[in-house]
Amino acid sequence: MYARFFPHRLEFAANTLCRDAVPAGGPVIAGRALVCGAALDTVLRPFAEARAMTDRRAAASEWSKFFFARLIIPVVVVQCATGRRLDLDPARWRVSCREDGTIAHFIFDHDPLGAPAPGDMSALIDAVMTPLASALAADCRLSPRVFSANGAVYYAWVLDQLTEQHRTEPGGLAPARTLLDSPARPDGGPNPFHAAFKPLAAGAHDGEGAPTRECRRLCCVRDLDPSLPLCANCPRAISYPEAGEAKAARTLKQPGRAPGHA
Repeated sequence: MYARFFPHRLEFAANTLCRDAVPAGGPVIAGRALVCGAALDTVLRPFAEARAMTDRRAAASEWSKFFFARLIIPVVVVQCATGRRLDLDPARWRVSCREDGTIAHFIFDHDPLGAPAPGDMSALIDAVMTPLASALAADCRLSPRVFSANGAVYYAWVLDQLTEQHRTEPGGLAPARTLLDSPARPDGGPNPFHAAFKPLAAGAHDGEGAPTRECRRLCCVRDLDPSLPLCANCPRAISYPEAGEAKAARTLKQPGRAPGHA
């Protein structure tokens, strides 16, 4: 429906929101059933099995990343390009799943493009993100914030992509960007997109040893599964090697007793 709004590195999401979709190999699930949690096992079980994951909590967190990326990226692109709000009422869409439980398409029974409302992400948050995060949390006994934080990372990412590619008018991005910096929405509602990342002190390195200036605010707990390491930008993976070397050097210079002496 909205492929013309998706430039360059965002082309992969151009046909995610649609009226009709080619079967993707897995089930087609009603939006309501997914968002309320009734159909979660239908997607989480094959997702975990396809990746040989044994921890339900880690599988739920990883699956939520795929889901939120698949939804948030195209919604933000379309809303920023048009200045209009999308109707995301779960009663009006279904998801077409792949065999591994990931989402291929959101199939709408109508054109969801609604009234002018620049930067208004209330439907995305209230109709889908918040209830799904709560359903996932209830399913696997994790905090809803874990799942909301996964979504927030993609929200920040897609806004950065639109800024870098200069395909959306700066004025079209500004209202959406305000959600990155404010704990509440303009309407006073909760804002899970606030502060997805936190700044780091000079000298920080990520989990792959690369210099970095920020990391995720919350850990996604994927390492609860024995098969998965920490994400490179996980707050638990951040290190300050130069500070450690300096501390070690200071320790070596300090006088002390030899090991083994009383």
